[in-house]
Order: sequence, then C-alpha cells, then structure tokens
Amino acid sequence: MTFRVELSQRAEADIKRAYAYIRKQGPADPKAWKAGLEQKLTGLETFPEACGLAPENEFVKAEIRQALYGSFRIVFTIREEIVFVLTVRHAARLSMSHDELDKIN
Repeated sequence: MTFRVELSQRAEADIKRAYAYIRKQGPADPKAWKAGLEQKLTGLETFPEACGLAPENEFVKAEIRQALYGSFRIVFTIREEIVFVLTVRHAARLSMSHDELDKIN
C-alpha cells in the first residue's frame, strides 16, 4: 500500500522556521537540509508503520509515530491512507503539549 503524505499547517510553519534558522545560523546548508527532509517525508509513503511510536503517543487515542531526520523529529499519525504530519521539531525541544495533542483527538 502506498500512503499520501500531508503536512499540517503547523508542520509547514515548523519547516519554514527551521529552514530560516539553518540559513541564518548554519552550520548545515539549508537547501540540502530541506531536500533531505523532503526525501525523508517521501519515504513515509511506504511502511510508515515501521517508524517507532512517539513519546506523545501515550497521551492520545490516535496512534502517533515519529521518524527521525538528523536532529529533528517528524511527528505524524496515520489516517487510513494518509500520513498526516503534525509537526517537525528539533529533538531537543519538548514533546508536543497537551493543548497541541487535544487537537488530534
């Protein structure tokens, strides 16, 4: 089965923010970072269930998984044939808040 990957508005904003930060602060090439991220997202089209459960999973009814990309976590849920990306955040950031998670249920 092939899944379709969709980004939430939050995930899109997260990616733009990370790109701007990398462009400004370095050390990575922001275009290479974004290309790699897009490749990782495309990889979720097949076997997203192979990704581990995210720490946030224990707080919601829906199953929440994560894929790691460098020092970033791609946090997503699977809805039928859609991989819905909730957020893309640096792994050093705190897990999603209860307010963010309430919007999932």
